[in-house]
Parts: sequence; structure tokens; C-alpha cells
Amino acid sequence: MTAEAVRVGVGRLDTTERPGLVLVDCQKLFTLDPAVDDAALACGRAAAAAREAGVPVVWLRVVFDEGEDLGPVWTAKAPALTQLRPGADLAGFDPRVGYAEGEPVVTKKRASGFVRTDLDDLLHDLDVHTLAVAGFTTAGCVRATVVDAASLDYAPVVLADAVADRSTAIHDAALVDLDARYADVVPDGVAWFRALGSSQP
Repeated sequence: MTAEAVRVGVGRLDTTERPGLVLVDCQKLFTLDPAVDDAALACGRAAAAAREAGVPVVWLRVVFDEGEDLGPVWTAKAPALTQLRPGADLAGFDPRVGYAEGEPVVTKKRASGFVRTDLDDLLHDLDVHTLAVAGFTTAGCVRATVVDAASLDYAPVVLADAVADRSTAIHDAALVDLDARYADVVPDGVAWFRALGSSQP
């Protein structure tokens, strides 16, 4: 028997079964850079389109209580995250992303939305399988959340127009890798949600 080399990017998940939308860290600290302006607006459009399609919308945020440790990695690599304290302006959602009062908010302390949170339980309660993901940043918390979603057997879909990073090169590389290994990357979040009606049985 001849061994076959492992290849990635050879297929598509191509599913819209039981969709949900998770918006990652759409907080003011992560939208200060003008490079993410278009994506912030696209997050708002995607959230509105999801609601119109009857799709549950869940928000992730990073918040550390006073004196709470960021952990060894973020303490060294991203000490600015100490600004994300309860009630801090920079910890709030950017108004452009369209957070609606009453929608579920999951607070996390690490890059992935699934680490030490109840996100998985919440998504199961909402009967979500196909997980559309938007937010910030592409190569950081978006990627971490998508990888863990794939590991938990969700079908991740990354809304390319509604994610961004401080570096275009890093953003582009992350999207290529996510599309090859862990998710379907689609160019337009609103179009994806609008197409749900025609694809549902």
C-alpha cells in the first residue's frame, strides 16, 4: 500500500446547517487602528443580516477584573490588554459593530472564545452547528476561536470582510491558512446570510 501525503485545502465544508454568528472582541481597544474601520462596519452589517435571517448572534469580549493576571503569554506579548477592565471605555463594544442589548455576551480571558468559558454550552443550547465568525483580530483571537470550533466539530465560516488585523500581510496569510485547514472563508458576510433562505430545506 502506497502512503498518501497529507494535503490541505482540497475540499469545502459547504454547509449552512443550523447557523449561528459569533463576533469576536469587537471592543474599542481593538478598533483604534483605522486599518480595521471597514471590518468594524462590516461586523455591524453582518450582525444585522444574521438577525434578519433569524440566526442567533453571540458576542465575545475580553475583560480582566482589577488585579487579575493576564497569564504569562499576554503579560509578555500584549500587556496593553490590562486596559480591558470592567467599565473601562476601551473594553466596551465599538458602536459600529451593532451590538444589540440583550444578545448573549461571553467574557473570555484567553485568545480562544472556547477556553474556560461557557461558549460551547451556549452554542449547543442555541442548536448551532455552522458557526460564522467575525471580529478581531484575524490572526489572533479570531483564528484561535475558529481552530477550537473546528476541533469541537462545528463547521466554521469566516466572514472575510468582517475580520481584520493590524498587518495586511498577517491578515491575508491567516485567511489563506484558515480556509485551507479549518474553515470556509467567504468574501461577504451579508451575502452569506442572505443566501441562507434559499439554502435551507
